[in-house]
Amino acid sequence: MFIIEDPKILYLLLLIIPFAAAFYLHMHRKRKRIDAQGQYPDIRRQMPQYSVGKQHLKFFLCILAYALLVFCLSNPQLGTSVKKAERKGVDVMIALDISNSMNSTDIQPSRLMRAKQAVIRILDKMESDRIGLVVFAGDAYLQLPLTTDYGAAKLFISNIQTSDLSRQGTAIGAAIDLCAQNFDPQHENVHNKAIIVISDGENHEDDAVAAAQNAARKGIVVSTVGMGSPQGAPIPEYKNGQVVSYKKDAEGNVVITRINRAMLEEIAQAGKGFYVEANNISSGVETVFSKLAELDKVSFESRNISDYETRYAYFLAVAVLLLLLEIFVFEKKNPLLNRDRLFGDRKKRPATAALPVWAGLLILLFAGTPLSAQTAIPTNQGNRHYQNGNLHEAEISYLKALQHDSTYYKAKYNLANAQYGQQNYERALENYAAVAENPTLSKAEKSSVFHNLGNTFVQQKDYQKAVEAYIRALQQQPGRTDTRYNLAYAQRMLQQQQQQQNQQQNQQDKQDQKQDQQQQQQNQQQQQKNQEQQDKQNRQQQQPPQDKQGQQDNPQMSPKQKAKQQEAERMLRALENQEKNTLEKIKKSKDQGKGSPVEKDW
Repeated sequence: MFIIEDPKILYLLLLIIPFAAAFYLHMHRKRKRIDAQGQYPDIRRQMPQYSVGKQHLKFFLCILAYALLVFCLSNPQLGTSVKKAERKGVDVMIALDISNSMNSTDIQPSRLMRAKQAVIRILDKMESDRIGLVVFAGDAYLQLPLTTDYGAAKLFISNIQTSDLSRQGTAIGAAIDLCAQNFDPQHENVHNKAIIVISDGENHEDDAVAAAQNAARKGIVVSTVGMGSPQGAPIPEYKNGQVVSYKKDAEGNVVITRINRAMLEEIAQAGKGFYVEANNISSGVETVFSKLAELDKVSFESRNISDYETRYAYFLAVAVLLLLLEIFVFEKKNPLLNRDRLFGDRKKRPATAALPVWAGLLILLFAGTPLSAQTAIPTNQGNRHYQNGNLHEAEISYLKALQHDSTYYKAKYNLANAQYGQQNYERALENYAAVAENPTLSKAEKSSVFHNLGNTFVQQKDYQKAVEAYIRALQQQPGRTDTRYNLAYAQRMLQQQQQQQNQQQNQQDKQDQKQDQQQQQQNQQQQQKNQEQQDKQNRQQQQPPQDKQGQQDNPQMSPKQKAKQQEAERMLRALENQEKNTLEKIKKSKDQGKGSPVEKDW
């Protein structure tokens, strides 16, 4: 494939037109000056060595050399070349303490959060170094093997929590041994390996000093970063993300965790490294990494890469040759060549006779770029922007390439990478999915597409689809270590997500059940209240009206009670009748004029 890296420079070829116009205008004016002296043929016979053809030849040589130099500046590329690329750097394994004591807040926001932030900042500064991660508490666990995928490393580090390991404690020695085992065995006893232990130093499990000495004998530098303060702080206990209490000992006293400075200094001394103590101003990790720059950098990766091969040197050589030839071409005629009138004027030609030649040359040069270069050129420009960190400019270049050829899967894949870097995960997913459907992809390319697709799903916390994408990537390339570790991470996060969903569902079910119980109680109370009101209304409707003779018998009363009530009613009626008779007698006596009172009949 023949492409031009920067075709905009070819616009400089348009300057050939004014150059040619100026030259022929100059020649025309010179002819007029000669004509002013007399007849042109007579004057030419008086100047037998004067050659117009050589002046045209010199101008043609200069213009052709100029065109070739412009072509060189545009950097023409033809075919591909296979180059061997090597990466040199330092291998760094970080042993991060994730025991519960790292949740203490004597260093803000917490010991663990401060350590994670410092490591992520260091990753932003790394270029060709490899980094790995081991987390430890009561046990040590390899979280991330040595890799240059800093994006994956940030992802792993940012999701670390003290709850990741169930067995608590501080096994610094086991962490150092595990770190030493995961270095490249081909570079044994080469001073390009380092272990950084980030901990509060409260070691309770093993002999960390002996582990550091063993690592130092293998050429591994062991440095330590102390997280904590001498004053110490309590260890918080969390529930649903909130601090509910602080850890207490068997006697009920609050446990205060303090940095074990002596232990960390002893480990660093045994490992021939450095000890740095963190505080609220500096995490100390940056200081250790600056010391690592003094280590020897060795080549740990060598790959054969395919790239376009630059061919400007050939055009430059021809241009220089033409300029040298122009110097040795004189304006006077050569007597030997003049015999055949090679540069003489056989017949008069118009000054514009050579314009079609120059026009044809321009068309030929501009047509030298095939159609495929219209996609390859902006893609290469986007790659340079991407490598320089200008993701937005890279995205624009890839879109330009896709405007010429929407099926150019390389530009679409790189466009998805640029969008992923800008956290535009929705668009990145669309482009990754479109590239994955391309049937012309090789197994390695398909594996890379599905690997990045899985990373995008992880960023969206869609761990189920991430697991499926990683599995498809491993189906294409089963030996990809980074994909296997990302798959393990996605599976673990999926399990945690499902557990959280189950907990949330259980809590929701409990809340719904509690609400149902409350609603049932309210319904029962309302029903009971309604029943009482209904009974009251029924009793009022069943009770007969009272008269002067008293109330009727209550059918609900017992026979004994009914008998007593009837006896009381008879006595009451007898007293009423007796009083009525007495009142009638008194009235009758008054009517007869008798003044003596009437005796009462009791």
